[in-house]
Amino acid sequence: MNWRNWTACIVGSCFILGVFLLHQGVAVAEVAPADLKEAETFENGAAINQKAAADGARYAVSLEQAIQIARQAFAVPGELDQFSSGFSQSEQNSFWNLRWYRNSEPGGEMNVKVDAGTGEIWSMYKWLPRGPGVVYRGLPRYSREQSEAMAAALAQKLQPGRFGETSLQPGSDYVPPLSVNEREQVEYNFYYARYVDGVIYSDNGISVAVNGDTNEVIRFDVNWEEARDFPPPAGKIAPEQAEQVFYSESAPELYYYRPYAPYGVEAPVQLVYKLPESRRQVVIDALTGELLNNEASYNYKQASMPDGAGGAGNYLFDQAIRLNPAEEDQVDRLKNVIPQDEALKIAKSAVAIPPKYVLTSSRLEQDYSFKENKSWEFSWQAGDGSDDGGMDVSVNAVNGELVAFSRRYNRYEDLKSPVVKFSDEEALHIAEDYIEKNQPGRWAQVVFGSLRPVQGLVIDPLEEPRPRAYAINYTRVTNGVKFPQNGFDLEVNSATGEINSYRMTWWDVQFPDPQGVISQEAAADNYLREAPLTLGYLRTWAPEKSVKPREEGKVHLVYYQPNRNFAMLDAFTGRILDEEGKTVTPAGEKESFSDLAGHPAREAVELLAEAGIVTGADGRFRPDDPVTQAELIAMLVKSSGRSPGAAAGGKEPWYRSYYDTAELLGIIRAGEKPEPDAAVNREDLARLAVQTMGLYNVARLSNIYVLDFQDANDISENLRGHAALSVALGLIKPVEGKFEPKAVVTRAEAAETIVRLLINGK
Repeated sequence: MNWRNWTACIVGSCFILGVFLLHQGVAVAEVAPADLKEAETFENGAAINQKAAADGARYAVSLEQAIQIARQAFAVPGELDQFSSGFSQSEQNSFWNLRWYRNSEPGGEMNVKVDAGTGEIWSMYKWLPRGPGVVYRGLPRYSREQSEAMAAALAQKLQPGRFGETSLQPGSDYVPPLSVNEREQVEYNFYYARYVDGVIYSDNGISVAVNGDTNEVIRFDVNWEEARDFPPPAGKIAPEQAEQVFYSESAPELYYYRPYAPYGVEAPVQLVYKLPESRRQVVIDALTGELLNNEASYNYKQASMPDGAGGAGNYLFDQAIRLNPAEEDQVDRLKNVIPQDEALKIAKSAVAIPPKYVLTSSRLEQDYSFKENKSWEFSWQAGDGSDDGGMDVSVNAVNGELVAFSRRYNRYEDLKSPVVKFSDEEALHIAEDYIEKNQPGRWAQVVFGSLRPVQGLVIDPLEEPRPRAYAINYTRVTNGVKFPQNGFDLEVNSATGEINSYRMTWWDVQFPDPQGVISQEAAADNYLREAPLTLGYLRTWAPEKSVKPREEGKVHLVYYQPNRNFAMLDAFTGRILDEEGKTVTPAGEKESFSDLAGHPAREAVELLAEAGIVTGADGRFRPDDPVTQAELIAMLVKSSGRSPGAAAGGKEPWYRSYYDTAELLGIIRAGEKPEPDAAVNREDLARLAVQTMGLYNVARLSNIYVLDFQDANDISENLRGHAALSVALGLIKPVEGKFEPKAVVTRAEAAETIVRLLINGK
């Protein structure tokens, strides 16, 4: 066939396709010509899946129209010179998925999802590397309030109908540590939740993320069901009735809690009030008053050991080397460690190891939460080359106690439907007998925590799942208070009654006396005051059932706490705490101090407090007190984006790590003698602020600066450059033509200087 025949065929096909589309009533919009990179999508069959293209052709919005819609809504960066597309369908919608990208370094992409039936944009994501010379420092250029206007305007433009059914919710922004040095971009997140008949349905809504440094939208996303199964609010129980359910069935309980801390850092055990361990959130059916179980998944501490290399070799050195203090400390600690062969005997006597199993790994492990804790870890596997499972055993390397074991069964066993021969009650007795026999002293210090069936494989989708095992927990109790992070976790096989895994967690820590804690009722009052029960719609799902399809979720009218931003309460003060046991500032509130009312530095102090750069005590900042050198060093280190942890073991002064970090950052000079309690004067403030900006090498050339201060001769010779730069950069303001180098700086003045430092950093 010659080229004329090919051309005739193509023209004829296009004519037939056009007649077909018109006959089907497909809307054809007038569109501008697509860019070359997008036009190639139509010509190059590899650019999009042929089936996707065929599916998309049946819808009102063509691929070319979708491209034009996306380009009208969002500017496509010129450097994104590649384009691809796809087509996806769900039960409710069909979408064109458009992607502009750059293959070459440093990359970049923009993705837009357009509804193929309506032309509405449902999502956009854009990532571009920063251009040459673009650096984010200090305070963001735009405030959250400025970016909120941008977000609302875009949502109104792209989704006018749905946006009218939403309301802005408290935000959770990404604000990296504010720093005079380079930092990541600030991201403001805005979520407009859907309301149905005046009742919030927070599962649906519109999300917009805006770059706080450029005020550009970087993400846009719509999550919206065309659901019709919302129960009418008529007949709902009153809020007071829901609160009574909370008080009687799910009020916070008193617990001991130890925040996670890295190796060597002390983290005292705290007394806290938390929701009951079996419940992460409170959800009350607003029509029946029933407490609903809305747990999507469960946290269970598995007792398996990590994989590791083989046993360590022995090394001899011809020449003795003097050990440093840290090395000597480790050597001293290892003197108390039981030998490997002795630990291996303990492991074999505590756990029955099948004769055909071969030891494959032995290693000494350090507990990275407690310096004094070490364990011997042993692993066995079948030595006949079969895939017949294995065994892991952990032994305390100091006292020889069995810490944990875990059986690794043949992996094909998990592909069979379980044969249940032991009930949950029988499994519980097996677990209890094992703990009582092996740890009789500690058995008297635990209470039953939970029993959860571990579902096995479901072969028949219509068959109810059967447990392959039971996960059982017993929780440690001290002073009559539960300590859920300690205790025993076991898994009992439902077919054999064997214990699949076992772990004992028992820390040697100090427990505070519970005398003086607030009552449970007072704690519940605080919980509801900080996170009130709110009427809303919530879709709940049946628990996962292995490979059995999940049951369709049902929308409930509920009372719940959608905006709870804390994990627990301080049991003595009732203050809200996060997972690290630190005080949380309530959403939408700025940290305030009682002694800043009417003070000119109030705005600066509150800004730095919100960023975690300054702190106070007992709700007071003491703005007019002299700032000490240690306090100023800590502020400057934090304003550099660094927040050193506590000194190892908690034996060093609180400021020691800040001085160490300040030396690394060049804020102070190497070998400079700390004067933590000394009051700071203005020339010291100039020195430290200028060096925080990395300008020491410029400032130290004192002779090149001409100072026109009336008291220039009072400035120390070696700090003349620092004084000149601090004024030129707007960090320190002269007072009636004077620098006043020896004047003492207040905490408020130090805060104002650091804010200017952050502004200058932009």
